[in-house]
Amino acid sequence: PAARGKLDDAARRMAPGQRFIRGVFCGGTFCYEAQLIGQAAGIRAWSNTPVAGNPVLDDIRISREHTMVDMGDDAFTQGRPHPMIDPSLRNERIERDAADAATAVLLVDVVLGYGSAADPTSRLTEVLGHARSSARNASRHLAVIAHVCGTDADPQNRKNTIARLQGAGALVASSNAEAAAWAAHLGTRLAAY
Repeated sequence: PAARGKLDDAARRMAPGQRFIRGVFCGGTFCYEAQLIGQAAGIRAWSNTPVAGNPVLDDIRISREHTMVDMGDDAFTQGRPHPMIDPSLRNERIERDAADAATAVLLVDVVLGYGSAADPTSRLTEVLGHARSSARNASRHLAVIAHVCGTDADPQNRKNTIARLQGAGALVASSNAEAAAWAAHLGTRLAAY
């Protein structure tokens, strides 16, 4: 209920042209799940790894309308580390999507554990803070919805990771499914305006 109020407030603060969810995922399963939850809410998302009924991105580097991208897909990882280890490509994608005046919601995941970056949020929080500030300067409001997959026992510590994301202005959901549902709620609200 408290999150719904924040989401509804965010929807009211969007500029007229802001309509689209841009999901940028390290986890392919999270991208898949977010697409299914979006579909259940009537949101059709372009993707490099689409679920049945969603269209394939012509150019995986460019988002269009609602987009859910699996940055861990082979197309992005050939010859370079997975975004869980080196999130630089993921962060660049978030910057580009945030700069698009049609973007209303950034939906991101952060995956913790021994196979992930030692500090997966250090650059991400900078990117998110800059994106939200740039949007404000352009009279837009950018909603950031995140999910952290991990535990407090992971080397990166889930509680600290959540606190850093919240400090950057993100709404942090308890699961990827909840984050996707929040994004879908915003997406359907904006389509109604």
